[in-house]
Amino acid sequence: MPACKDCQWRDGDVCRVHERAKRELMRPLPPPPTGACAVAIVDSYLPLIRPGMSVLEIGCGTWSKIKDHCQMIGSDYHGLDVLSEYYGIPTIATRLENLAELSYSDESFDIVVGNQTMEHWGEHGCTLEWGLYQCFRVTKIDGLVLLNVPIHFHGTKEFVHGRLDVMRDLFSKFSNSATMERWGSPTDPLPPYYPHPDYEALRGKPAYVLDIRASRDRAQLPRASNALGFHGKLAQIFHYSASYNSYRLMKKLRGLRSV
Repeated sequence: MPACKDCQWRDGDVCRVHERAKRELMRPLPPPPTGACAVAIVDSYLPLIRPGMSVLEIGCGTWSKIKDHCQMIGSDYHGLDVLSEYYGIPTIATRLENLAELSYSDESFDIVVGNQTMEHWGEHGCTLEWGLYQCFRVTKIDGLVLLNVPIHFHGTKEFVHGRLDVMRDLFSKFSNSATMERWGSPTDPLPPYYPHPDYEALRGKPAYVLDIRASRDRAQLPRASNALGFHGKLAQIFHYSASYNSYRLMKKLRGLRSV
């Protein structure tokens, strides 16, 4: 159900899941589809989680949809985050840890989920290759890795610029069966959302959400490394494109001049 015109949550030109997302996430949200599709995508994940399964949520934040579902049906839930709170609300993390240093044992989980987190791995010093290796490493054989990410919105360069070719190549290293589905693209009859109208590289490229699903269908995983896994501001600069860094700097300078 990727296109807005086919979505069950659309009521004419109104995205009803966006209002629901604001209530459930309890934080500021961009306009649909970017601020809403992730909630509908997680709804579609829930039937894949069955009683007795073990589930790891990467970058779990404060939203407990998956945790609540696991508790309701009798699944073993684990949440990972680098922060103890967001917007003043405690996270639901059961372990405060960077994905780059994931300490769970090999093949610990039936399902690994990442809801709008992959685009920030590089900002926290974890390269995409190393982060995916960690996700697949702790997934059981024939288990699932489910990740959804915003495109043309924010995060590191692969996501801001919509480099789906790069993401396909990365996933192909770890799975023979990765699929990618665009949600909220096209947006019709809803208006498209352009998060960076002044950024030439994204002109005419509206934001949407990409749902990536892959199974761990390989017993042996390829070698991976976290080369150039910088942390903090240096990580942000390195993992953004030069044009995006310049755009962000100019926005900041314009903001300072207007104060």
